[in-house]
Amino acid sequence: MSLITRMSLKNRLIVGLLTLVIAVFGVVATTSLNQETMPSVELPGTSVQVTVPGASPEVVEESVTKPIETALEGVGDLEAVTTTTSSGSMSANVTWPFGKDAEEMTDAVRSAVDSAKANLPEDAEAEVLSQQIDDVPVVMFAVSGGDDPQKLGDLVETELVPELQAVDGVAGVEVGGQSEQRVNITFRPDDVNDKNVVTTSVPDELTAAGTVVPAGQSAQGDKSLSVEVGSELDAVKEIEKTPLRTADGTVLLGDVADVELDSVERTSYSRADGKNAVTVSVTKGQDDNVVEVSHGVNEVLDKMGPELGDDIAFSTIFDQAPEIEKSIHDLSVEGGLGLFFAILVILAFLGSFRSTVVAAISIPMSLLIAMIGLMVGDYTLNILTLGALTIAVGRVVDDSIVVIENIRRRQGTSDLTIDDIVASVKQVAGAITASTLTTVAVFLPIAFVDGIAGQLFRPFSVTVSLALLGSLLVALTIVPVFSYWVLRKSPKPLSPKRQAATDASYEAWSEKHRRRGVKRAERRQAKIDTKNAKRAAKGKTLLPAATADAPVTPMSGDGEASDRVDRLQQRSLPAIMAALRHPWRTIVISVAIFAVTMMMASFLKTDLLGSAGQNSLYIAQTMPAGASLEASDEAAKKIEDVLASDPDVDTYSTTVNGPETGAENSFNITLKADSDAEAATSRISNQIDSLGDDVGEIDVQDASGGTNEDVEIKLSGTDMGSLGEAADAVTKKMSETTGVTDARNDLASDQPIIHVDVNRGKAADYGYSQAEVGQAIAAALHGSEAGTLSLEGKERDIFLAPTHPDATPDEIRALELPVTEVQTQNAQEDATDAVEEKTDRRADEAKAEAEEESADQLESAREARDNAADQLEEAQKALDEAQNPPPAPSPGEMAADQVEQAEEGVEQAEKGLQEANDAIDDLVDGQREQEENQAEEQDLADEQAAIPDIKGEPITVDEIASVDETETPATITREDGDRQVTVFATPAEGQLNPVSAEAQELTSSMDLPDGVSFDVGGASQEQADSFAQLGWAMLVAIALVFLVMIATFRSFVQPLILLVSIPFAATGAVLLLLLTGTPLGIPSLIGLLMLIGIVVTNAIVLIDLINKLREHGMGLWDAIIHGTRLRLRPILMTAAATVFALVPMSLGLTGGGVFISQPLAIVVIGGLTSSTVLTLILVPALYLLVERRKERRAEHQRAKATAKHEADEARIEAETAEVAARPVDE
Repeated sequence: MSLITRMSLKNRLIVGLLTLVIAVFGVVATTSLNQETMPSVELPGTSVQVTVPGASPEVVEESVTKPIETALEGVGDLEAVTTTTSSGSMSANVTWPFGKDAEEMTDAVRSAVDSAKANLPEDAEAEVLSQQIDDVPVVMFAVSGGDDPQKLGDLVETELVPELQAVDGVAGVEVGGQSEQRVNITFRPDDVNDKNVVTTSVPDELTAAGTVVPAGQSAQGDKSLSVEVGSELDAVKEIEKTPLRTADGTVLLGDVADVELDSVERTSYSRADGKNAVTVSVTKGQDDNVVEVSHGVNEVLDKMGPELGDDIAFSTIFDQAPEIEKSIHDLSVEGGLGLFFAILVILAFLGSFRSTVVAAISIPMSLLIAMIGLMVGDYTLNILTLGALTIAVGRVVDDSIVVIENIRRRQGTSDLTIDDIVASVKQVAGAITASTLTTVAVFLPIAFVDGIAGQLFRPFSVTVSLALLGSLLVALTIVPVFSYWVLRKSPKPLSPKRQAATDASYEAWSEKHRRRGVKRAERRQAKIDTKNAKRAAKGKTLLPAATADAPVTPMSGDGEASDRVDRLQQRSLPAIMAALRHPWRTIVISVAIFAVTMMMASFLKTDLLGSAGQNSLYIAQTMPAGASLEASDEAAKKIEDVLASDPDVDTYSTTVNGPETGAENSFNITLKADSDAEAATSRISNQIDSLGDDVGEIDVQDASGGTNEDVEIKLSGTDMGSLGEAADAVTKKMSETTGVTDARNDLASDQPIIHVDVNRGKAADYGYSQAEVGQAIAAALHGSEAGTLSLEGKERDIFLAPTHPDATPDEIRALELPVTEVQTQNAQEDATDAVEEKTDRRADEAKAEAEEESADQLESAREARDNAADQLEEAQKALDEAQNPPPAPSPGEMAADQVEQAEEGVEQAEKGLQEANDAIDDLVDGQREQEENQAEEQDLADEQAAIPDIKGEPITVDEIASVDETETPATITREDGDRQVTVFATPAEGQLNPVSAEAQELTSSMDLPDGVSFDVGGASQEQADSFAQLGWAMLVAIALVFLVMIATFRSFVQPLILLVSIPFAATGAVLLLLLTGTPLGIPSLIGLLMLIGIVVTNAIVLIDLINKLREHGMGLWDAIIHGTRLRLRPILMTAAATVFALVPMSLGLTGGGVFISQPLAIVVIGGLTSSTVLTLILVPALYLLVERRKERRAEHQRAKATAKHEADEARIEAETAEVAARPVDE
């Protein structure tokens, strides 16, 4: 390390230039770092949202929840899948272990949900939503004004949103609360029936009519033109002219329906300070600066305000930038105050303005180096990295203080040379390097800590480590150079008067110290005399006489201990020497203090991260199951009245939701800057509680985005009745538990529903599935989407209006269902059967007529035969008469014969006429019959041809289903397939651990219904996990510190001395936490982790000097005394600088990031104070015991070796004498 210092001193101008470069780059890095409230935390979870309009919770559970759960079972590494099912929707909260890549896991969840869509209802819409902190809006504001909400929403969409989207860094702009418009198509039932229109085919007809079909390319010379067929629908009139094909021909949509642009029925309301408003949320890109985006958005609002109209007003609901800027400003102020206090401490100890300036240089330089490292590592400036820099203010000066103090002490009253500086730095370089590395090493395990603790404090650890490593570099390079420039001239000697006063003070202290030593020796001698009298009586060896302690005087020469004892050392040496004279007593007292402190630690309050203390609140108002939008709105207005009248409320925004969107109202409240957030929260909560049960269930939370502090008791089972009974019992018990401010559960009461129970067999006979019946009823009650229309530059939905909105059970029973293909097929088969029956009947009739005609013809033939026979007989008779003529008749006879013949002629004529008439009639009848037959045949042919166009007759719902009014759970929560109810217990500040323990004990001792199991989690589980991981991190940190010290001291025993002192550092931390009432949480544990490195830092410097003094021949006692007194000033100086630098943060003077930085600062102050005392009192005592034992063992071994050597020499001499005394053989 001294080589670096020597090179720096040889190239002083280059070092000065590099210092300037570092300063410039550090300032640039500071201004270029992105700013945010908290570090970006990759939360281990995502959510799945599925909507099924009109479905009851139980239907959604069967048709949506279970298929989604089954699909998610195929995603590996999931921790839990918790689903909440309610009317018309399902949400699933999917979590996985910390450390998994959130983007990969979200993609896996999205793929699983996509694969499950085939098993979901056709009208189900599924969406996977991210839950990352980066998705939180940068700015959320409300726009109010104007008389027409629709025009206001359109104005925001068309004028304001494009301007916001053009701001650098804006990733998305979401508008809510505006009144949407759509094209409503309302069918006229009489016209639909008259024109035989099938309404279910209208969406397809609209799609076909408004589809632009690309028809390829057409080469026109040297150009290629695209061919498009058709045009999109872009006006209401065009929709009215859409042709609909029917069995009777083509009709226009306007002939059977009313088409108009109308407002969508509201499912929620948005208000700002009680006035109707449109809310706008602006999100940033992943790598963009929150503050810059916020400023850009506000500039747009300032510019657009006058352009939108004088009656348009903006009110901020949520803005991250002011809180970030306040936190940065506050922490910067605290850091500046800490820097000022640290410099004052250095000035007070060094007593030299020039030395103080050199030491102070290390603080900004180290912090600027850390800033450059943060920029290179792509970290952001937030309350944790700023808190780390503030905490580092007191520590980064330690190495420089040790270096400067050693340089000044070596300089004495002479001029400073390069060799003096190199020698001074060389003497302490190893010690400060080891001490810095031990402090940095304790932060290394943070990189392997999972959970919220690891993700939040990893940037903190990196920042502190960079600053400390930077301080080491500065101490070894820049400080020596600046020391040569600033401190080269010898300091002015004291005036004779001050020198005389100093000498007199030293002589007085020396004499006082000598007298005390003599008195102690006299007291010891009196005790020895008493013991020697007893020993003499028993014949034992007398104890040696007591001697006075040797005075602490400068050692001869110009070595380390040649300096005279100064006033600071004079005040401290009595306590140090007393501890060394009675090391075991010192250890016993220390152990007793430690034991008492650890017992007192049980009284510490605990929490996870604590309250952020920001002046913003969030109120969730959950309405009873089935509450209408109007009822929710009335309840919300009661809350608004409370907020409007509260003196601490600056602004508030309200979102009122109806049953379609969960029936949970939300209120975002911004308190005035000078208000007491805790008192305002308590007062608002009490006022809302006084409103009674009419306002639903109220939950008032801190809206700062901090971690959830609720203890959650999860009850699981299969029977909802048993779960409800257990939830009520546990909630009641927790509400009576000490330390619990609020207890509630998520079990909603049953809500009334109209249940349609479909007879699947009958429905199938008509061609319906249960889903198709449900869709038909849903369309009749709620309508259905039929496409989109681009109107006035904005996409509008086309909606088929419901035919039976708000239908009663009786109306649903009488509801006609759409005709199915099965019904049509059956109707066509019936018509075919009827035609065939008519054909068969006509064939039978024709056959009968043919048989009758055949009989008539046979009868006519017989009559003809009979007539022929008669005529033959008459002819025969006439022949006979001709052959035998009768006598001539008389005239009378002739006249009679003539008359008879005339009569016969007449009769014959009449008969002929009759026969002619009959023939005519027969011809007419035959012709008529032929025409009738032809008509009948045509009718049959027409009927046969019309069969394909025949449709089935519609049936009503009650023909295939029963319709009843019943009750069902309003929400159904499941985790990993089991139904679940969660009881939430909100602990008072610092009561997380007691409430968690009470919840565990309570549920274990309660007699829960059969089949109901429980699990205590929530913030308590997160706290337990974080505490456990940080506990392991502390053990790893101790091991790393141990390894660094072994490498430094080349010993295994001496590092153990320092490790034994680590637990005792917790005494000050615990005591100060108790005195200030600060809960033990993750920030406090990070402070304890820091103490592991801080405790040994000063001890390393101390032990290193003691070892060097012993190496130069100094005795153990003198080495400990002189080493301790010589390191007293730098140890106290570094401790005081750190403590005073943290005082502003520990007091929370400005409030920026106080919920994290204040507990951490308190722990470090308390622990550093106690560790400083331990370093100067306990560590020397432990060192004395260990090293004295080693020396005694070494002396014993040397004595044993000497005795053996003397015995061997005596034996050799005796043997030599014996050999010499022997006679010489002849």
